[in-house]
Amino acid sequence: MLPPGSPAPCVNGAPPAGTHATVFGLDVRAEAPLALLAGAAAEPTGRILQLSVVAQEAPAPRWPGSAELVCDQREPDGTVSFRIEAHPAAGFLISGPAYGRHFLSPDGARALCVPGARPPGAWQRLLIAQVLPFAAVLHGLEVLHASAVVSDRGAIALAGPSRAGKTSVALELCRRGARFLADDVLALEAAGERLFGHPGTPIAGLDHHEARRLARERSFDQRETVAVNARERLVRMQGATRPAPLHALFFLHRRGEEPGALRFEPAGDPRLLLGSSFNSVLRTPIRLRGLLEACALLSRRRVERIHAGPDIDAAQLAAAIARRLQGAP
Repeated sequence: MLPPGSPAPCVNGAPPAGTHATVFGLDVRAEAPLALLAGAAAEPTGRILQLSVVAQEAPAPRWPGSAELVCDQREPDGTVSFRIEAHPAAGFLISGPAYGRHFLSPDGARALCVPGARPPGAWQRLLIAQVLPFAAVLHGLEVLHASAVVSDRGAIALAGPSRAGKTSVALELCRRGARFLADDVLALEAAGERLFGHPGTPIAGLDHHEARRLARERSFDQRETVAVNARERLVRMQGATRPAPLHALFFLHRRGEEPGALRFEPAGDPRLLLGSSFNSVLRTPIRLRGLLEACALLSRRRVERIHAGPDIDAAQLAAAIARRLQGAP
């Protein structure tokens, strides 16, 4: 989910003009440079998303007044973070006061971004956090609210609510030899009886406390900071170059009443799988059938819940997951 707070205008090292990048299983094609997609190295999939950016001085396109408001995400103080409106012919409008307006065609093949005067680190944050994952669902993929890495066993996904520590644990697994696959949103594609996780954007969002911890431990030195906002620091990652078969899914569950607790248990409740979808807005029969099929395939993998006390840090969680995957208790 998009974090609250208005991003500061801090984007370093803009790529050459034009962008060809494959993220979330989509081949994004844009004439404009997209700094938050720079460094994406995944192989093309053939699912094209043609993206255009409207210049600040150009008039914004018209949007039907009859469109339906389907999502209204608010900040803790009640102000609007972002909204999603839907219209059967026009498609979708995803917008926020700090993030500009983003128009998405009904089939997810075209996107039009109207940033206005907002800096790239602001409007592109909404692009990678909401617009591109929404387009992936329109193309027939499923998306989980999960971070993921690739080990020698396949993709390891980490699900859980915001601030559960998904990103921090994923980075700790990368320190142990795994390869970064996705942060916060994992696009899945079914192929027969297998599920493949697609590389996301080459960006990880770290809250400021975690960024300072990594800096103290000197595991943050080589990571380029591309944007900063009130809640997080966005850092460049070297990601996977191809989809990976999903091997395991872990739900992170923090238990404040049990200091020192750390245990794994099978996640048998199907509502956990259904509730882990990143997109609960699109509810067409085709999409819902795809969601159910993806959850059925997920249930055949290792799906476990991790109960962790408040004093268990990301390094300890990553070590416990690594032991678990190796068969140790």
